[in-house]
Amino acid sequence: MTIGIVTCSEVSGLTASEQVLIPLFHREGVVAKAVVWNDDTVDWKAYDYLIIRSVWDYHLHHDAFTDWITTLENKGIKTLNPVQVIRSNQHKFYLRRLQEKGIAIVPTQFVDRTMNLDLSFIRESGWEQMVIKPAISASSFLTENFSITQLEDIENTYAPIAQKRDLLVQQFMPEVRHFGELSIIFFNRTYSHTVLKTATSGEFRVQSEYGGSTTVYRPSRAIMETAKEILSQFDGTLLYARIDGLIRNGRFVLMEIELIEPDLFLEYDGEAARRFVKATLAIARP
Repeated sequence: MTIGIVTCSEVSGLTASEQVLIPLFHREGVVAKAVVWNDDTVDWKAYDYLIIRSVWDYHLHHDAFTDWITTLENKGIKTLNPVQVIRSNQHKFYLRRLQEKGIAIVPTQFVDRTMNLDLSFIRESGWEQMVIKPAISASSFLTENFSITQLEDIENTYAPIAQKRDLLVQQFMPEVRHFGELSIIFFNRTYSHTVLKTATSGEFRVQSEYGGSTTVYRPSRAIMETAKEILSQFDGTLLYARIDGLIRNGRFVLMEIELIEPDLFLEYDGEAARRFVKATLAIARP
């Protein structure tokens, strides 16, 4: 069996934490190679499976990425996660569907693409602090934190963006600064591990490039039950899923579920990489 672990040109050799996957697959008799999704020289039919992983620039080339996964689908090339899962998870308006099904999400206003952005409705929400971002985004791309007094400035800044992209406006949760964000990770729908991501002083973004830090976290039974309920809302084969959220008033509140290219924080659990390989083979060699 030959597996392509799909990445982007920025990390063409895979991330440091995922480079270990290649020798682990080799021990199982599987040839695994890192391949860049938009490399025109790659023969995708040469792979029995493609594992979509660190395609961290997909949101910058969305049309090309969508065309690429459609080509894979049309050629019958097997991907993990599956193309239909990737396609539906790209656009964060899926949060609205989850909310309608009773999943607690961060309070969110969904703003359709428009030539005349008008955010005045936010004044009626009673929110004092908000976060705005595109519905198709990654790594805090075009994400800003602002207060109600800055509404007109943000509206002017995002007006040209709104002409091309749907947007989300979410109430800022102070728990992000006081506690942090949880990432709960599953492989083949089986729980693997959890990390807590915290922002540096004065920052709201928790990614390491913004000074954020990450530690191992042991979720409560109640948090795990909520995470499993969220995961159950998604059909089909899921090699990996990362459920991001925070704890508010003792309750887990969903921020997003990552099914395309999340950092899986393999380095924070000594067995996580082996679990990932085992989960892959359970799907590929049923």
